[in-house]
Amino acid sequence: MTRLRLVASTATGPNLAELGPVAPERLPPGRHGLPAHLVRTHQRQRLLEAAATALSEQGYGRLTAARVTELAGVSSRTFYQHFEDLWACLLAAYETEAALLCAHLENACGAFPEGDRPARARAGIGAAIDFLANEPAVARLLSAEPPPQVTALAAARRDLAKRLGTRLRAVLEPGGATPLPGLERRLIGAAMALVAARAASGDPQRLRELEPELSELLLASL
Repeated sequence: MTRLRLVASTATGPNLAELGPVAPERLPPGRHGLPAHLVRTHQRQRLLEAAATALSEQGYGRLTAARVTELAGVSSRTFYQHFEDLWACLLAAYETEAALLCAHLENACGAFPEGDRPARARAGIGAAIDFLANEPAVARLLSAEPPPQVTALAAARRDLAKRLGTRLRAVLEPGGATPLPGLERRLIGAAMALVAARAASGDPQRLRELEPELSELLLASL
């Protein structure tokens, strides 16, 4: 996840915050002089990360807001100041990570020479798999099938599958028509099911081993 790091200012004035690839730590107790908006941002980021971690630990069946708040190191009152309920928190975490996954795929495709379209698509798939392997809890969050009654999460998962599939087809055949309606979404949905099964093992290397298989499946079908 995009993580927040607190650093002490070397100049006079309040502490500053900067984004960096490290886990957000709890705010120091007592009077820390941090602006209120920064405190809120930090709390929210910790809750989003905790939601993904809690889901990875407990699955949808046993997931609770209490576990999310415990992992985030905030009170239940703070939790409900940020989110209406557990599912709203999980949805926010899902949308944040889905955007990051799509960005990794887009950046990898864009950095590869345009002439070899299959190679560009493979680069994007590889980057997406690497992102998920580096963040096993995020891989579980994005790929696991949510309960059908949690309609917003189910819709977010379908939307992610559609976005990824549409982007891969655009790389392979710009302006080309989809052979069958919804084909990309169904293919990516099948790929996500494979990712979910591997993510549940807790072994990032097992996720990386999927890359050749997924590349062949998606490139041959799209």
